[in-house]
Amino acid sequence: MEQEEQWLYFLRSNFFDLDHEAQRLAYEAYRHLVYRDIFFLTRSHELTEDVVQESFYKVVAKAPQLKSTMHLKAWIVKVARNHAYDLFKKNKKYRHLREPQVVIDLEAPSFHPTVAEQVEDQIRNEILHEALNELSPEYRQALFKYYIEEKKFKEIAQELGKTEQALAQTMVRARKKLYRYFSKRWVDADE
Repeated sequence: MEQEEQWLYFLRSNFFDLDHEAQRLAYEAYRHLVYRDIFFLTRSHELTEDVVQESFYKVVAKAPQLKSTMHLKAWIVKVARNHAYDLFKKNKKYRHLREPQVVIDLEAPSFHPTVAEQVEDQIRNEILHEALNELSPEYRQALFKYYIEEKKFKEIAQELGKTEQALAQTMVRARKKLYRYFSKRWVDADE
């Protein structure tokens, strides 16, 4: 077993029987796996930390009961993402949007971004849209149905005439290409 993947083994055992250092390492690895994905949804460090911590407890409670560990990482990310969505649904002060700025804290003191922050947000959004436009229609459609329309994999697979496994592979490839296109343009924009 690769050293970086050992923490997954900790989740499959009784987590609370582990020593403090093993628990800390498992949590840090978990946080590293899900933080960026959840931050993309919330755009708030504090809210992301809450989601990461609360979803970690769900994962620790359910992981030992899993029958298969084949897609454990994907399951972990899905639990964290679903917890964030549940938070949006239950908590009225957060509004889930269909734009890149996903969450707005409606009860927060009025925040006026600086001109530099506004410009950076505008540039980032333009670069993201350009990167999305470089994707093949198949990849764009899959990402749109999953992230914007918030459809389940099974439903998307049926609509696209694919198996769920084929759709999962399409999503992995689409995310990688989007990341590659976006990263390249973002770096070029900084120079």
